[in-house]
Amino acid sequence: MQQLTPNDAMFYRMDRPHNPASVAVLWICDQSQAPGGVVRHKDILDYLSDRINSNSMFRRRLQKAPFSLDYPYWLQDGHFDLEYHVRHVGLPQPGDWRQLCIFTSRIMSRAMDNDRAPWEIYIIEGLNKLEDTPPGSFAVLIRLHHAYVDGKSAVELLTGLMTDTPEFENARKSVAVAEAAPTSLEMWARTVPNLVGQTAKSVKAGVRGVKVGAELITRLQGESKPDQGSSPRTRFTAKISPHRVYSSLTWTIADLQKMRRLQADSSLNDVIISIIAGGMRRYLQKHGDLPAEKSLTAVCPVSMRPTEASKDGGNMVSGMVIGIGTDVEDPVTRLGLVQQRTARGIPLARDVIGSLSDAINDLMPAYMHNLQSWAMNKLDIAARFPSINTIITNVPGPAGGKKYFAGARILKVNPVVPITDGIGITHSITGLESLLTLGVMSDRAIVRDIDFYMACMQASTDEYLLKAAESQN
Repeated sequence: MQQLTPNDAMFYRMDRPHNPASVAVLWICDQSQAPGGVVRHKDILDYLSDRINSNSMFRRRLQKAPFSLDYPYWLQDGHFDLEYHVRHVGLPQPGDWRQLCIFTSRIMSRAMDNDRAPWEIYIIEGLNKLEDTPPGSFAVLIRLHHAYVDGKSAVELLTGLMTDTPEFENARKSVAVAEAAPTSLEMWARTVPNLVGQTAKSVKAGVRGVKVGAELITRLQGESKPDQGSSPRTRFTAKISPHRVYSSLTWTIADLQKMRRLQADSSLNDVIISIIAGGMRRYLQKHGDLPAEKSLTAVCPVSMRPTEASKDGGNMVSGMVIGIGTDVEDPVTRLGLVQQRTARGIPLARDVIGSLSDAINDLMPAYMHNLQSWAMNKLDIAARFPSINTIITNVPGPAGGKKYFAGARILKVNPVVPITDGIGITHSITGLESLLTLGVMSDRAIVRDIDFYMACMQASTDEYLLKAAESQN
């Protein structure tokens, strides 16, 4: 049994009926390149059974502490049933991109059964009219509870479900499985020492927090001073409904590299943030909701995962909060501002914010965190007093060229990141081979015109491409 860290437990607490805390990825797979030209559902089950049996994470289910006085534990499920977690479905006609996005949105709207291992895989057939996709292709929607993984560990985990060639052999590895769940007495034996030791833990966390907090104040008053002190209110800063809407947009890395040359020292991540800002600016202008003086702000997760923990699950991230430049019309000027802000924000997130967050988490016992979350949810604190406007998370995809799933070539990877109260839209980016894909998740009541939203993102992309072409002439 492995106990959830405070960061993992935060995502566990965030999970509510109207707000499932799950991340996902949507693969588009071409089965024409598989051995025999076809991949059957029973072949996929056999393939997954072998790979899941070689990684104990897939068998983990949550075991609560008595009365939720402590953080939950991961327990190896002795009654694990693969066929419960892997579902085979077909899209309604005409089987186009819109139908696939609707299906993805509906699945992301549903809570998972946390009495079982909190992950699901949907094998989706009927992709008959997907642009630039060979006939007979299928999709794979893989959904994981956010308490399981952050972006980087999710990529590491899911890369284990891929192969480098269409040909593969099942290794028939196995993992040890717990024979029985712990008794109530055994759970109390784990919980009581943690409660008794909380006082000393809180004192150490307080000392550490004061030291790191002082460093944060010093930096915010000097080299890392933010350009604005608060986030503006828009249609995205609202209490969300249980309903979702999703779509994506794909860029080539070569095109993004051209845009990168518009500003010295800018990164691909800076370019992506700037494109998203330009798209959001267009969208809010159309709806008469663009803040006049302040930029929208975004939290951009920054990985704190050491190399030796690359295969571990859980969440090891800090967060950079920056103004993304929605108040700036000129795209080149916007990119320059974003580059300056990320250059200040990333070191701050790695050196200070992560340590301060850990200290704050250790300051209070688990039951106090639970009570705090309950109170904030009841009072709608996040929706009433927004601290950020959106999430932009960029996670490198699997390395090594072409990837295959059960023999079928994976053509495209679409990331999906959850929204939450006060943050009614999220932007996630990941890649495969020479492509990067932006996935956008929102509330169906907040963004009723997702196609127009994505058109705004495309228009922002085109604007940067035009500026890049002009700069070369």
